[in-house]
Amino acid sequence: MSHSPKSTLSASTQLIHQLFYYLDQADYPKLAALFTPQGTWKRQGELLSGHAQILNALSKRPTTQRIRHVISNTFISATEPASATLTAYMTAYRFDDGSHTTGAVTISRPFRLSVVHAKLEVTDGDWRVAELDLVPEFEFAADSATMAASKA
Repeated sequence: MSHSPKSTLSASTQLIHQLFYYLDQADYPKLAALFTPQGTWKRQGELLSGHAQILNALSKRPTTQRIRHVISNTFISATEPASATLTAYMTAYRFDDGSHTTGAVTISRPFRLSVVHAKLEVTDGDWRVAELDLVPEFEFAADSATMAASKA
């Protein structure tokens, strides 16, 4: 199966956007399905391998956390007929005061900026994540209001 560079970028970007949207929505089964069966995710210092490990790790996330991942500067750095390497920036915004909130919340800064490295493969005709690595580049200093909210 051969893909043009333009269609590869479009499909790869869509895949990564879906993955982080499902992460933000806590729709972990849909997120895990975006990985190949043996797909790996280097997440928070731990190497997760396969759908079961990914689902298990994500099930431990706080249910009161609201987080949004914004993906930008996406490009394909290498392509083969059925694989591609994607690089992007991810800015994460996080709020968690220990309660289930609705509506807009106030935060004063992003949480983190990381570089996303993903190896993607075509599996059964669809692009899937074979390897995902998030490398933190910037941690943003917590302000006193954020610190107080996280301790409440």
